[in-house]
Amino acid sequence: MFPTRLTTTVLSMRIIADPNIAHVCDAFAALGDLCVVPGRDWTPEIARDADLLLVRSVTRVDAALLEGSRVRFVGTATSGVDHIDLEYLSHKGIAFAAAPGSNATAVAEYVLSAILVLAQERGDSLTGMTAGIIGCGHVGARVADLLGALGVECIINDPPLQEMTGAAKYRTLDDALSAQVVSLHVPLTASGSHPTVNLIGQDELTRMREDVILINTARGGVVDEPALRTLLTRRPGMAAVIDCWCHEPDIDVELLRRAAIGTAHIAGYSDDAKLRATEMLYRAVCEFLSVPTEWQPPAAADTLRTLCLDEAETDEDLLRRAAFACYDARDDHRALAEIAGLPLAERGQHFDALRAHYRTRREFSAVEVLAPSDRPAFRALLRALGFGAVADTTG
Repeated sequence: MFPTRLTTTVLSMRIIADPNIAHVCDAFAALGDLCVVPGRDWTPEIARDADLLLVRSVTRVDAALLEGSRVRFVGTATSGVDHIDLEYLSHKGIAFAAAPGSNATAVAEYVLSAILVLAQERGDSLTGMTAGIIGCGHVGARVADLLGALGVECIINDPPLQEMTGAAKYRTLDDALSAQVVSLHVPLTASGSHPTVNLIGQDELTRMREDVILINTARGGVVDEPALRTLLTRRPGMAAVIDCWCHEPDIDVELLRRAAIGTAHIAGYSDDAKLRATEMLYRAVCEFLSVPTEWQPPAAADTLRTLCLDEAETDEDLLRRAAFACYDARDDHRALAEIAGLPLAERGQHFDALRAHYRTRREFSAVEVLAPSDRPAFRALLRALGFGAVADTTG
């Protein structure tokens, strides 16, 4: 596919960008000759005459794409960088920037939503629950913050951070695997002292509880998917929440059928997160080009009204109402589940379309909650979870 030229400016920079980067045209068109190309359609021919490349996770940036090009800067509007050959960029002197932490809140709210759904189905309370947080970077730390505020005991496993800090809070992998919830937040790495490819393999899966809730919002390759699929058939009490898949967009539909919640790699897809990523990338490009930052990100669309909570419900019921008003993971599960009824040739297109045309979604911070005045602890909890404002239902 040939790129679509949007504008030419006085700057001589030729910029190729993924059109799914939020507000990409508004932010970057004034910085050069901007062309947009769908992320899975990039070729060496497209990249050859570019100076700057702006990608998302679906585009592999390595020697195969860049060799012989004049590219001087690569930016990704994502937290993860496993799609980027950083060693190659360094060897070639190509500058690089990412958006670490931009989607941390969105992913954490996705994880919380999924846990609330499954706990409700099981009749479980979050208070006193245990959660193994494997990987405690931007996202894992935010997940631990949210769950900790709800009285969940978080067992944190992160060997690189443990070695770096020596902090006693880090526990063994086996400790984390023993929890009622196991949530994955590691980068996908195949080398180094702590590789994560198939980190959760057959042995690790079998060491988990029979009724574990396993959540993968990291990368598909972190989990041995065939082993997980087999185990789910043998352990009816086990629940898998899968947002990241091997071989996207051609995902394992049989595994999706067995998952309690399966979504199209959209855990971090809040409007707020997308805007943060674009702003971080824009500032990095301006710094690289030594030009002033002039574009300002617009305010995210305010799509949620003030939420009034009923005094008659329990605190946990009220929490579910507040969380689901912002984000209910079941909606995205139903959308992806439609893939099973499509011809094989159309399934990957459906997966990509769910991502490219994702619905408007706001984070907790966009919502004002009217909560009962006689529940000060609950009102404090809503604030701790990041809701934008908590007011008294009595006015």
